[in-house]
Amino acid sequence: MNTQNNHPQLVIGMPVYNGGRYISETIESILNQTFSDFILLISDNASTDQTQHICQEFARKDKRISYRRQDKNLGMAGNFNYVLQPGNAPFFKWAAHDDLIRPNYLEKCIELLKKEPELAIVHSRTERISDNSDSLGFYDDLGLRGLRISERFWRTLWTDNIYEIYGVMRAKYVSHARPVGLFFGSERNLLAEVLLQGNMGYIDEPLFARRDHDSSLTAMHLNAKQQKDFKSMQSAHSTESKFDLAQTFAMKIWTYFSSIFRFPMPIIERLKCLAELIKWMIIRSLCDATGVGKKYRFKLRDNHRVLSQISHQ
Repeated sequence: MNTQNNHPQLVIGMPVYNGGRYISETIESILNQTFSDFILLISDNASTDQTQHICQEFARKDKRISYRRQDKNLGMAGNFNYVLQPGNAPFFKWAAHDDLIRPNYLEKCIELLKKEPELAIVHSRTERISDNSDSLGFYDDLGLRGLRISERFWRTLWTDNIYEIYGVMRAKYVSHARPVGLFFGSERNLLAEVLLQGNMGYIDEPLFARRDHDSSLTAMHLNAKQQKDFKSMQSAHSTESKFDLAQTFAMKIWTYFSSIFRFPMPIIERLKCLAELIKWMIIRSLCDATGVGKKYRFKLRDNHRVLSQISHQ
């Protein structure tokens, strides 16, 4: 397929800050795709390492790359939102600077999106890789596919990892969703809004590799100490910290609540979404004191295969 950079089928947005250690390998994995009709938009968030030099070299060699260095750091959310510029392209994808995609990832995702118009996002099975790109196994999460809107919403609330945020999306759906917010974990809220508009599709092959390292955003989510550092908390037991956590939780709840009313859906599905949100809110509120929330998520993950079979019936 000949690349038409003025009117590509896909725009890939890559926000990056000090990604010099991994970004070369990531860019190469994108440029080596069997599907080539795309533009890669890289937003360098005022990096202080070799990121600028690496990206400029790639951009010089391949016209599909558009590199922009920000004059000042926009923050993680600001940079993530900046690259959401699909233009007239029907498809959009975010790309982390440290993840890898196998050569036929884009081709298979877009093929499935064209085949099944009810899909909002397509992603593949996710592999874990190390700093040196060695395989560490595979993620086996809840999965977000569901014929009912309320089922997809429930799954988005409870699944541990949301690597589907890096899947190939219909640009119109992600453009209609609200951008990433300033509170920690708000990308899950954005993903929920996309899936309130359409279904999730999966490629069974492990074509997406998520790098597992201490400074990754995933590690910040999973590691409580790093999460507190990320949020500039002085002490896990301070009044300020507790207020910050409660404020973030309240913002998440309000965003989910308002999302349920932003998109058209049958009234019964709207009511079911509200019921699932209330259930999630109560269990999550009890999580720190009793561990109920974690036990519930583990139970869902253990039943993953059964739940996946039900969602495909």
